[in-house]
Amino acid sequence: MQIIYSSQSDTIKAYLKKIYEHRSLIFIFAKRDLKIKFAQTALGMAWALVQPLTAVVVFTLFFSFLVHFKTEYPYVLFVVSGVLIWSIFNYIFSQASTSLFQNQDVIKKMNFPKIILPLSKIILALVEFSITFFLLLVLLFFFNIQFKWNMLLLPILILPVVFFSFGLSLLLSSIALKNRDLFHVVPFLVNFGIWFTPVFYPVSLLPTEYKNYIYINPIAVSIHLFRWAFFGENFNPFVVYGIILSGIVLLIGFYFFKKSEDKIIDLI
Repeated sequence: MQIIYSSQSDTIKAYLKKIYEHRSLIFIFAKRDLKIKFAQTALGMAWALVQPLTAVVVFTLFFSFLVHFKTEYPYVLFVVSGVLIWSIFNYIFSQASTSLFQNQDVIKKMNFPKIILPLSKIILALVEFSITFFLLLVLLFFFNIQFKWNMLLLPILILPVVFFSFGLSLLLSSIALKNRDLFHVVPFLVNFGIWFTPVFYPVSLLPTEYKNYIYINPIAVSIHLFRWAFFGENFNPFVVYGIILSGIVLLIGFYFFKKSEDKIIDLI
């Protein structure tokens, strides 16, 4: 007889403890999905470079040569840094939010905290980020960008976008259990959201009175911190608001996901 796992009766501490006890599943699911994604492909994990590289080429050619965006350092580096961070958001939000429905059989057969599934998508996002980061390293060498100690802060600098995208995916997962039509909103939000994030355009183009408001966006925060660490952009203290928002969204998403977890098997 299978013991049904209940999260609603758990305190936050007990729930986190159960997640920790099942932490090995995070890497098992991540490894499985990685194999599935790149299995039987000639280029293997090199395919992780294709989408961001395509975006970099398109943005660079269009906005550098046609629109003539000007930046304090080579525009291609500006675009690569933006695409790197945006790709983290894009992958976690789009994949983690649908991870429950992608793993219906696993959920029905195994007893474990279901938040493990979206958590595994963070690992995959960081793996793909690491692969794409190699492109930036090549460009840093090509443009003779000197090493800065700030660069070592990279794991911390990407936390706002990770927290924000993961929190949103948890919130969407819990709400979409009763209304799957919401999943059709995900591509729209991703495609629409990039225009409110300085991925390919400098913040200096915005009206002076609105420039600081862009940093309410946690994705813009990680992009700015990345460019500050690697290219010496002037640090904007308004990033603190985006950092706070990313933490709030994570807590809200976590709360609603935990609250709805016991209903997942019945609704999935």
